[in-house]
Amino acid sequence: MRTIRVTAHAAASSDEAFDAIAALGDHWRVAFRGREIRWAQRCEPAPDRRAITFTQTDGGDFRDLTGTWQISPATGGCEVRFEATFDVGVPIYDRILDPIVEKVLADHVRDIIGRFGS
Repeated sequence: MRTIRVTAHAAASSDEAFDAIAALGDHWRVAFRGREIRWAQRCEPAPDRRAITFTQTDGGDFRDLTGTWQISPATGGCEVRFEATFDVGVPIYDRILDPIVEKVLADHVRDIIGRFGS
């Protein structure tokens, strides 16, 4: 299992960022070395805490994937924290694949956050 942590500032208000993350949907595709990493997830929004937890459902390229988006007000917008724990499910390749998958997912999350308030 490997954990990704991304914290970034967004120009959007915390409510706008929360709504945008909640609208991202349950089916994900992320470009990965000429292919895609795919998964479906169940999201559990908690608007009162501006948090969204997610868990991969059946199907997908991970053996396990869980995580949280947390949005907090900040000067000039908001701070978005993303944390996810994943297992690609191929133990023999973990040392090679995990860091690559971690970078691809972290870059994707930063790209998403960068669009809030643009």
